[in-house]
Amino acid sequence: MIKGVFFDLYGTLLIYNDLERSQEDGLLEIYKYLRNLGLKISKKSFNLKWDLFVVKAKNPIKKEHLTIFENKIYDLSIEISLKLEDDEIRLAANKGLNTWQKYITLDPDAIPILKILKKDKTLALITNFDHPPHVNSLLTKLELRDFFDSIVISGEVGVKKPNPQIFSFALEQTKLQPSEVCYVGDTIEDVEAAYNAKISPILIERQNTAKNELSYDNIIGLKYAKKIISLKDLIKIVY
Repeated sequence: MIKGVFFDLYGTLLIYNDLERSQEDGLLEIYKYLRNLGLKISKKSFNLKWDLFVVKAKNPIKKEHLTIFENKIYDLSIEISLKLEDDEIRLAANKGLNTWQKYITLDPDAIPILKILKKDKTLALITNFDHPPHVNSLLTKLELRDFFDSIVISGEVGVKKPNPQIFSFALEQTKLQPSEVCYVGDTIEDVEAAYNAKISPILIERQNTAKNELSYDNIIGLKYAKKIISLKDLIKIVY
């Protein structure tokens, strides 16, 4: 019997309306801000540096009072010879993410489904995100926070999917066993992480949604994942 339903956030409860444009505009906002602070390199060069030091970078923790995302921007600033104060790094991060977020909306089915599930299920949110303040602010703004008995953000706990260890925090907080839980996500990382944590994976594959970048070949967990095309489909699986 399913006692708990755990959710991913981006791509699951939230919908990407134009992911490519959101990334481009978010990066442009950061570039324009840094230009005002003295950045001299071209947008093309900046994009290449951003890809190397932010997108593909590991998790550099050099300043404990900065988030992982802010530390990546700090690393980038060193590479491009731009001295930034901590407040300027934070503002750059917020400007970029707030612009990026404009193209991402709450699934209209999300709150109605969460209300139904909340009546007799334990709910948790487990998401990968390197800048937790943004997620925490968004959950409050969208009035989602009170639905969840546990909220786990990778940037706060130091573990991210596909590492199944990320689920241990929510399981401990909710006092549930993996066999009592299902996890709803939109990527192969979500499926594999849940499967390896012995949690039942549910893959949401909306129509007109870009396929995951990873190949579906040899993904063991995918064989055991139930698939849905909308959040409404959860009801017939959970009950």
